Amino acid sequence: MILITTQCFPPRRGGIEMLMEGLASNLGGAGHQVLVLADRVEGAEDTVSGPYQVRFFGGVKSWRRRRKARAVRSAVRAGGIEGVFADSWKSAELLADLDVPLVVLAHGMEFPARPSDAKRARIRQALSAADVVIANSAYTADLARPYLGDSARLTVINPPIGPQPDAQQEQLAAADQVIAGRAPVLLTLARLEPRKGVDAVIRALPEVREQHPDVLYIIAGKGDDRPRLEALAAAEGVADCVHFAGAVSEEQKAALFARAEVFLMPARREGDSVEGFGIVYREANWYGVPALAGREGGAADAVIEGETGLLCDASDQTDVTAQILTLLGDADLRRRMGENATKLAHGSGQWAAAVERFLETLH
Repeated sequence: MILITTQCFPPRRGGIEMLMEGLASNLGGAGHQVLVLADRVEGAEDTVSGPYQVRFFGGVKSWRRRRKARAVRSAVRAGGIEGVFADSWKSAELLADLDVPLVVLAHGMEFPARPSDAKRARIRQALSAADVVIANSAYTADLARPYLGDSARLTVINPPIGPQPDAQQEQLAAADQVIAGRAPVLLTLARLEPRKGVDAVIRALPEVREQHPDVLYIIAGKGDDRPRLEALAAAEGVADCVHFAGAVSEEQKAALFARAEVFLMPARREGDSVEGFGIVYREANWYGVPALAGREGGAADAVIEGETGLLCDASDQTDVTAQILTLLGDADLRRRMGENATKLAHGSGQWAAAVERFLETLH
């Protein structure tokens, strides 16, 4: 049996949640027994299903973490455990000396740019228990490396995706009603927080509209930044060409990707928060949509510049605007990038191509 201990798992939604569920599902699909020890989402039903077992742990964070660690140790003592995957150093903090391989995933945002001495020591202590650390990008590997001792092996595995749903007629019709014949359609799908760069796209729209008067920018996702973004769209005089879609289902997401000319998420650093990879870029790849990403962070692993999209200096508004206009101004470039993106997402970007690399870290 393989154990997965994680703070992030469905029904909670997010990139890490998708990654951890994908890991559990694909390890199970490869014939391994898998037990997931996950944090409970208060107010949500424990209704996930797949080729794995799940035990949810509630209560205050410190108590929950200790109970999960005890459950891991109890399972290891009982025997038959091939190894343990932890979703981050925080989930590995109480797992020293397990006597089975411990593999810790690294995402980027959990490594502060300027950690206190206490935080630095805490991360080092947690990762000292790891046999292998899997970073989601070369950028994240560079962040994790200073915390590792001589015994831990560091490797990079870009987060894979599974096959994405086809766009269905009902959701396409609903998207078309919103679009109402306007073009080009720009899309962002993200948690609404400043570092995602949605504000930079909104600020680019007055200049974009000079060349593309019927442009529509669809922003899908929820978050605390929405009121600020709505006010910004009004202040920039572009509220009429910005549509906030809110949270969307997987079926709605497929329809939006199917109708988008470009996917825009010029993520930037905000304090200690930075994009470690950006699995949503891979989702855009699946549907053949070229992407614009920020150059800082791990997005350079997710978006291959000039091949599947473009990178920009996301803190420089002039560069963000220029790269959007480059994508919109060259249909042949978009077509070529879309073809490359589809090939990547349907091939090496798939879980089927990556699950063996995760399994190899246990040996």
